[in-house]
Amino acid sequence: MNQALKPVLCAGEILYDFISRDRMQGLGGTTLFEKRPGGAPFNIAAGLQKLGVPTAFLSKIGFDEFGEALVKYLNELGIRTDYIVRETGTKTTLAFAALDSDGKPEFRFYRDRAADISLRKDELKDLSPEDFSLFHFGSIALLDEPSASTYIDLFERFKKAGVRTSFDPNVRKNAVVDHDTFRRKLREIMRRVDILKLSDEDLEYIAGKGDVEKAVESLEVGRDELVLVTLGSKGARAFWRGRFIGEEGFKVEVAETTGCGDSFMAAVISRLYSLSDERFKALDFETLGGILRFANAGAAIVATRYGAANAMPSGSEIGEFLQSHRR
Repeated sequence: MNQALKPVLCAGEILYDFISRDRMQGLGGTTLFEKRPGGAPFNIAAGLQKLGVPTAFLSKIGFDEFGEALVKYLNELGIRTDYIVRETGTKTTLAFAALDSDGKPEFRFYRDRAADISLRKDELKDLSPEDFSLFHFGSIALLDEPSASTYIDLFERFKKAGVRTSFDPNVRKNAVVDHDTFRRKLREIMRRVDILKLSDEDLEYIAGKGDVEKAVESLEVGRDELVLVTLGSKGARAFWRGRFIGEEGFKVEVAETTGCGDSFMAAVISRLYSLSDERFKALDFETLGGILRFANAGAAIVATRYGAANAMPSGSEIGEFLQSHRR
């Protein structure tokens, strides 16, 4: 199979976000929430599909009304559902999101008998890493067993097969029980992936340092690993071949920020997934700067919209945005 035609496999949680429509009121002060399909790996899958990248999604989806609606939405988007697992008695995770008075996002998860954290290794025995161009996963699915062991085992299978991997820690501190153990688990994965994306808050949580450059250097990543750090409205920075570069963000009227980082990651993957190992390792800084600018634009567009998966922009929308925001 032609490498460029192989789909990207995104794996992890798929859920419903209940997003505050009361600006800057936080979770406690919000009186109206709007239900939208979400979950970071799923948002990225939706973003990739909107950008014209063939995409498959892997998860266990709740055997309830919410789950039925999510499967229907996956099919409507054209995302492959060959590796969707269903199990009687499981429920769909629900997440509530709001911006606090400082504009920072607040999250709270409800995961009673949640399907996405109950995925087992034996349910994926027929999956072949060689059928994909890249494997992307995130950390919420690593918080509980058996899904944590399942996704780490899957990551090892992709590494062994020589298929490129990407990871977004996407830390939700209020969902973590043992922070030290969780940090060690994240660090072990982060040292070995090919593409790593973190928010500045994720980076500070994991590295214990507020300075971006010092924090990234403390992660002990390899020279062949691309590290991306999103900085909210300030844009993003990349660490590649021992050097940092950055691109400023775009000023927009913010409606809600859920999914901005996922849109950024989808945009990055869309530019890198089909590269051969040789071309990926030869990535120059001018090209990388263009990728950061493209990804920042995607994130900015999502910030002007309500929603997560259904707020992801198309390639033409990002192109038009960049045309109207020339520097």
